[in-house]
Amino acid sequence: MTYANTIDPMTGPSAGPDRNHAVPRAYAAARRGPSVRAAFRWETRKAGNLWYWIAVVLFDAIGMFNGWSQYVDYRAEFTEQGVTWAAVWGQAILLPSMVFMPMLTAAFAAQIEANEHRGRNWRRLNAVGAADVAVAGKMLHGLTASLLTVLVFEAEFILVGRLAAGFDLADLGPFLIRGVPLTLSVWAIMTLTQAAGAKAESFAGTMSVMMLLTIGGCALSIAAPAVARAYPLALITGASAVRDLADVADPVSMLVSTIVAATWVAIGALLFRRLARRAV
Repeated sequence: MTYANTIDPMTGPSAGPDRNHAVPRAYAAARRGPSVRAAFRWETRKAGNLWYWIAVVLFDAIGMFNGWSQYVDYRAEFTEQGVTWAAVWGQAILLPSMVFMPMLTAAFAAQIEANEHRGRNWRRLNAVGAADVAVAGKMLHGLTASLLTVLVFEAEFILVGRLAAGFDLADLGPFLIRGVPLTLSVWAIMTLTQAAGAKAESFAGTMSVMMLLTIGGCALSIAAPAVARAYPLALITGASAVRDLADVADPVSMLVSTIVAATWVAIGALLFRRLARRAV
């Protein structure tokens, strides 16, 4: 039997005759502890999310129906003005950005965090010093879910515009680029919900907070659109430029929305990390 096969994982290589002997890979991996990649994969496996994706598809379809209906009702006017994709985009994303996406995203994240508290998982993670790794894994999972959420909306938008209306795909660019600030906006809401869930501990408690914030975002988006651009639960509406469709292709508007959303992601991550370390 070789020396490498006799190393005691509790005492390490210093227990052997040669302290300078190379540490086996398995032992080195054990010393490194859990990885962010492993935490992300575990989070992806354990998150029950079929209901979420079904709801996203259905509620986005409601928005698409509204957008398509408006285009059909005012087709002559839109055709005269040369408006195509924007004619559908405005109404298609209005309700999803103000209500559906924030609430569904919050419910998705709140359910995951409630399950963590139900199993006292945060207490165990903090006990072994793995809470930060778990937070990083959850953040990556949140980014992935946010990206897919926006891709579902974009896919439905393209299907309606191309197949139902015959719009030219060459004019689709700005609406696809809008997917960047939209994804960051959804991610910001998901991260803030995770932070709230780490503190509230229950699904009902977390959703109560997020529902009040969403209602506030709807009110701000209507009463003070300029102020709402910096409000976390109104980020999706601002990122979509639905209040001023002339800004859809404006690079400055896109950049500002991206920076604001990224700032809220960072704030949410710091809060999540701090509250997760205190969670029991």
